[in-house]
Amino acid sequence: MMYQVMIHPLLSLTDEHPIIEISDELLVNLNIPLKDKITIQLGNETIIANRKKSNLMNSKETILFNQACFQKAKIPFLPLKLQATSHEQILLLGPVIAIITEIKKKPNQENLFPTIRSFCQELHEYSQQNGGLVYVSNLTRFPQSGFHFDGEQWVEGEVPKCNIIYNRIHNRLIENKRGFQNLKQLWKDNHILLFNDSFLSKRHVFDILKKKKNLQTFLPDTVIFSEAMLFKWISTHSDVYIKPNMGSQGRFIIHFFIKDGQFYIEQTSFSDQLQHSFSTLKDASELLKKWIGKRDFIIQQTIPFIKINNQKIDFRILCHKNSQHQWAVTSTVARLSAENHFVSNIAQGGFISRPESILLSIFNPKKTEQILHLMRELALESVYTLSNEANGLIGELGVDIGVDMDGKPWLIEVNSKPSKLRDDNNPRFRPSTKAIFQYCKALWIERSHLNDQSRNFNDDTI
Repeated sequence: MMYQVMIHPLLSLTDEHPIIEISDELLVNLNIPLKDKITIQLGNETIIANRKKSNLMNSKETILFNQACFQKAKIPFLPLKLQATSHEQILLLGPVIAIITEIKKKPNQENLFPTIRSFCQELHEYSQQNGGLVYVSNLTRFPQSGFHFDGEQWVEGEVPKCNIIYNRIHNRLIENKRGFQNLKQLWKDNHILLFNDSFLSKRHVFDILKKKKNLQTFLPDTVIFSEAMLFKWISTHSDVYIKPNMGSQGRFIIHFFIKDGQFYIEQTSFSDQLQHSFSTLKDASELLKKWIGKRDFIIQQTIPFIKINNQKIDFRILCHKNSQHQWAVTSTVARLSAENHFVSNIAQGGFISRPESILLSIFNPKKTEQILHLMRELALESVYTLSNEANGLIGELGVDIGVDMDGKPWLIEVNSKPSKLRDDNNPRFRPSTKAIFQYCKALWIERSHLNDQSRNFNDDTI
């Protein structure tokens, strides 16, 4: 049995020992004995509290904690909506979700976690409306402290041990360090789910998807960058993209092409000069080697995708696992580059539009419908394939697809940490925010009723 309850401060009792006021009816419905003491598990924090019988009118929906109980649970002394269930006569309250990301060392309210600040607030608000606790922390603070949203600002304080870690670390170097790998094992040993285990490299994604025969025709040719490979490729591909294997948000992408016997390089991250031209391939290659150095890059065939007013267009299809552990398309948007730019990422000045409107400006309605359907099928096939082959628990993926002038969709790349930036002021909750919370809630509910020995939150086969 599952109930959604409000936890309210019990202001009349100032005892040093935790006290919970809860109705007999709710305890009976949860199959918890009517005893003087109750064991509570909020997230992964355990509290033994004295029980006071509740006589409130809405006693099935309300639980009162005294201040000592709030302190023991490490939650702010504020009303809080959570899910309530039981396991082996223990009152379980949750889910508790920790967003782990980078936090500025000298925080101010505008720049604590700038790239996902609005998303964190959005997830907090949606969780509170639907029964869940969200806080934000980083690797140096977690699990002792983090930031709660108090309705006006993010406030640092103690935090409860969470059920689920939502990994929003943006630095791949941090994820690859031994210390982070040791933390992942520790979290696993403590039955904490790590949601979106790590970044996926472009080459690894390509290698996995290439194994599927029905996906091969939708993948641009892709190889590891080297000077020798560039020289070989440019003889057959006069237009290529050179991308960091572990890149994100459109940074450090290079557009390399030949036009009228000249070799051109376009970029937005290496220098203030956006375009460079060379009379020889060797000279162009020297600049590329200087920029790339020893870093791991790939070369990818350029496909002539549709454009509008010289703006590059691709499509971001967000996919999430639902409560039945099935992948579903959450949202689809068209992304248009800034004028005369060659990447469409929002972080690089791009903006979003309705995919139907964009496609209808180029194709007829029937063709538009076919393209949209095929893009969604292609995205779902890709995420199913990747989640079955890649390590760790993956519940969210962003699939980037381009469409050529014949209406054929092409898989550009798949992102395990899709951007949370938004270019509108729409007050409504985004579908992706809802999907993330609902999936975390489903995982918590499902695993709340397993025996302690098997409550392995990282095992997605349970």
